[in-house]
This record gives sequence, C-alpha cells and structure tokens, in this order.
Amino acid sequence: MKKKSIIIGVKGLNLSQNEFSLLKKINPWGIILFERNIQNILQLKNLIIQIRKCFNDKNFPILIDQEGGRVSRLNNIFDFRSYTQNFFGNMHKKKKTYFFKDHYEKYINFLCDIFNYLGININTSPVLDIERGKHNGIIGDRSFSEDKFIVSKLGKMCIDFHHKNNIGTVIKHI
Repeated sequence: MKKKSIIIGVKGLNLSQNEFSLLKKINPWGIILFERNIQNILQLKNLIIQIRKCFNDKNFPILIDQEGGRVSRLNNIFDFRSYTQNFFGNMHKKKKTYFFKDHYEKYINFLCDIFNYLGININTSPVLDIERGKHNGIIGDRSFSEDKFIVSKLGKMCIDFHHKNNIGTVIKHI
C-alpha cells in the first residue's frame, strides 16, 4: 500500500489494537508524539517500538515537537522549559564567541542523544519566526530574536547540529 502524505498522532501512552489496525490501514507518512504520549523514558521507548512494529520499518518517521520552553514534549523525562530559543538568542547576543556555539551545540547534542536512544528521527524545530514583541504572544520566547540575522544564523546552527546527529528537522512557521 502506498504511503499517505499525512502525519498523525496517537491517543495515549501505548498503541491500542484499534490504533494499530488503523495505522496499518491508513499507512501515514509519519507519527508525531505529544506530551500526552510521554510518561517516562521506558514507556516512550516501548511506544515507539510498537509504532515501528506496526510498519515493520526501522526508519519510519517518528516526529516530536521539542523546541524547548513552552513547547517541550519531553518534560516528563527532562525539564527543558528554561531552554527557549530566545534564551539561546540572548546568550548569542551577549557572547558572540565560541562559548555560545559550544554551549548551544552541547544542548542540541544532548537532545539528539535522547532522540536517538528513543528512536525519534525528526524534530519539528527550529522556529524561524522573528520576535515581534507584545504583538505576538503565541511566538514570544519561541523565537531566537527580533533580529532576522540572529534568527537566520541560529536557525541554521540548530538544523546543522540536528543533522550531524542524524535527526531531521522541520522549520516553522512558514
């Protein structure tokens, strides 16, 4: 059966028999995980194993929306709420040196180590929106900066660091 060009989520912490059957029937392009799917690291690893068994594909796309800050699906495993993109954008402004790049790369490497252990192969990050102050509360600290050059530079670094760890990325919000 040909894959459908859709990415879908699952309801809970385990794949139900109905979901297993539905996924086999629909054959989506990928599955995205949400906070509702994550209790702890062992449970999540087992859920991903269940999903992969459904498709019998070790490279089946398993996505997660792990930006850091308010959009941190892995907080039941590690608390990433302090590490917003704006946190790194501000660090870059203060320390435009190797210090910043080294720290940001270590952060992404740590995140990717978790992804690789679990079997997650795509992160829907980075956010490439430009911070617009009070006019856009949805984006806010999810943006690296109000400076388009910083957003571009750090967005490219984020993508490059993920790819060095064999994790795909999805830029947003175009």
